[in-house]
Amino acid sequence: MKKRLIFGGIAGVALIGAVGGALLFQTSDLDRIHAGIAATHNNVEHIAADDFVALDSDEFVLFDVREADEFAVSHLPGAVLVDPDITAAEFTTRFGDSLEGKRAIFYCSVGVRSSNLADRVAELVEDSTGNAPVNLIGGLFKWRNEGRELVTASGQSTGDIHPYDDYWGRLIEDRETISYKPET
Repeated sequence: MKKRLIFGGIAGVALIGAVGGALLFQTSDLDRIHAGIAATHNNVEHIAADDFVALDSDEFVLFDVREADEFAVSHLPGAVLVDPDITAAEFTTRFGDSLEGKRAIFYCSVGVRSSNLADRVAELVEDSTGNAPVNLIGGLFKWRNEGRELVTASGQSTGDIHPYDDYWGRLIEDRETISYKPET
């Protein structure tokens, strides 16, 4: 009898763990990462891809906050590459004039680097545009996972995406699209 209770108890715990685990993983990793980003970056607004694509391109300046080798593999059409480590003063000097009357939208691979930069330059962006800086929810990885358009440095359409590294690259659903080098 004790063996049945122990076995039944183990099976019950396993079932509870499986159900709890299933509930935990109903939200994607990118959604959980974004929730953490949004919670720590109060000066930054966040925009879903569908809302972003509905904007008129004359209404915003789009900043890709990744390294040059990542940008060379693929990026969003019309994006301007900006160093993730740029200071607020350097950002002001380089991009301040181009922001007047426009929204500043930032993205990176998943949203960490872009939210950090958007937070650093929030005061400048709000002074220039009247709006808080905006971060693309889920970054380029979510964009790619949804099958949206990416382009190469020469403007050619591509399905390739730079994974940043192996840890973060696990968030890219189609592993065949991962590339560390631009198309030639």
